[in-house]
Amino acid sequence: MGDDLNKKLLEMTKEWLVECCADKLAIQYPISRPFCYAITNEYLVSKFRIMIVGQEAMDYGRYSSDWPLEDIQQFNIAYTSRQLGYSTDTRINSSPFWKFVRKIKELGIEPSWNNVDKFHRIIEKDGKDETIPLTVEIEEKVDSSYGQENKSLLRREIELVTPNLVIFVIGPDYDKALAFSLGIASTDLSDYKPSVVCPCKELPHSLIKMDCPVLWSYHPAYLNRIHSLDKVANLVNDLISK
Repeated sequence: MGDDLNKKLLEMTKEWLVECCADKLAIQYPISRPFCYAITNEYLVSKFRIMIVGQEAMDYGRYSSDWPLEDIQQFNIAYTSRQLGYSTDTRINSSPFWKFVRKIKELGIEPSWNNVDKFHRIIEKDGKDETIPLTVEIEEKVDSSYGQENKSLLRREIELVTPNLVIFVIGPDYDKALAFSLGIASTDLSDYKPSVVCPCKELPHSLIKMDCPVLWSYHPAYLNRIHSLDKVANLVNDLISK
């Protein structure tokens, strides 16, 4: 069921890697292997579906490594399935991000896991590789629209898997990455940045022109600190249940 969609998603990723000249980019910058988005079969058959978009994946190894894209995608499927309780492997990631994902699932909404930045940078620290965020310069090269459709990879993924709602749990500091991915100016997002008073805001359809509601929230780590995980999860539930 989900296999056909995941094959299409992987082909889109491969096309995007060519479009953004990833091979050349990796020579210029110390970037990771790409995050390869995928969905579970449970997501495909669910009535209520959400794409939860994080900042960037962690520890995906150097771009020059021999980790095949197909294996990366299968890893992401298996990892998501494990975190949602669909695997015999019961090792659970207790981070606030995955705590939030499971909280959404408990509300009867099936999540898929994505990231706004498909790469992360790598620095060497104490003899080990360490994950750090992309610079805005790299984000512009890899997150922006491309091709005849003039859409980003993330927007193409959203259109293909048709979630009922998308939530960017990336915080206000990823405004440039969000703007590049949506194909709008970052200044247009100024009024919709999450804040302590309002930790999650809906982006207007007139601005983003998507077929489903799109929310922009603090990262779950910060939501957890300000005791707003439940508040944002309930907002998601209210919007999807309309």
